[in-house]
Amino acid sequence: MNAEAKIAPPENGADGELTSGNAVFYLNGRRILKTESSIPISSSPWLNDARMREWIATENLRRNGPDYPLLYGLPPLLNAIDDCRDHEYLEQLFADERKRNPAFDRFMEEGYLSAFRRDDLAQYAAGTVGHELYAYMIEHDLSPDLHDKVMADSGWKPAHSMEYWDLRMSQTHDFFHILGEVGFSTVAEYFVTGVMTGNVFQHVSPELASKLMSTNTLIMFPWMTRCMLHYGEAWPVLWHHITHGYEVGQKSDMLFSQKFEGVLHMTPAEARDALGMRGWRGRIDSTPATLVFGEGREIF
Repeated sequence: MNAEAKIAPPENGADGELTSGNAVFYLNGRRILKTESSIPISSSPWLNDARMREWIATENLRRNGPDYPLLYGLPPLLNAIDDCRDHEYLEQLFADERKRNPAFDRFMEEGYLSAFRRDDLAQYAAGTVGHELYAYMIEHDLSPDLHDKVMADSGWKPAHSMEYWDLRMSQTHDFFHILGEVGFSTVAEYFVTGVMTGNVFQHVSPELASKLMSTNTLIMFPWMTRCMLHYGEAWPVLWHHITHGYEVGQKSDMLFSQKFEGVLHMTPAEARDALGMRGWRGRIDSTPATLVFGEGREIF
């Protein structure tokens, strides 16, 4: 503080003291709060969670070395997100949105979930969405994200709205890689993030949209900081993907509610038309940027 700065007593019975008189204007107005808590405490549940603080600090600032896999810290993050969420408030947001948004209500009411297996994709011809998904899964020994309860009972539905959202979005994620013709490398994930963010904010209220995208944001946005700090050569492609994707999401129909399983027999171009995916400007090879970001590795 400079010589003129001071800490003023609380005004109008407010808690804490207020900084004022500093020539650096943004250092004024800081309320110094007192607490009986023995540990740091905030009005933000996200800041209060030690797992969240660790994730944000580490994932924003670290490098992508071979000793630490890209998503190694994901399980504790997902547990922290679930603990930090106000589930009662979330259900109310879903209910309010369904009352004013018939298309969203139909999507949630149906609660559609995939039940196809990897081998079911082998039938699709080269150049189709189904073939590209099958080839990707074979190459990396992956399987569709299917809930065991769905496989046992096709009529099973998640108990909570957010549980359904998270499960369905995990099932449709890889389709956006194929429809965007961006490949499956790590930097290509930003096209998917852009499309989903743009589409959700276009078709539901901002408050609910922010909650629907919170997990994706906490995973993906620290990569952006990391890219800018350590891997500048990858930044132009990363930024292209997220901005291009956002534009596509904003211009398109309610993509997140679509049954992508119905376009497996189509080419990506045909599928984009069928699903109402608009604003796509062409493919771009994400591999060189990913090799910079991954320190020589494409998927890590």
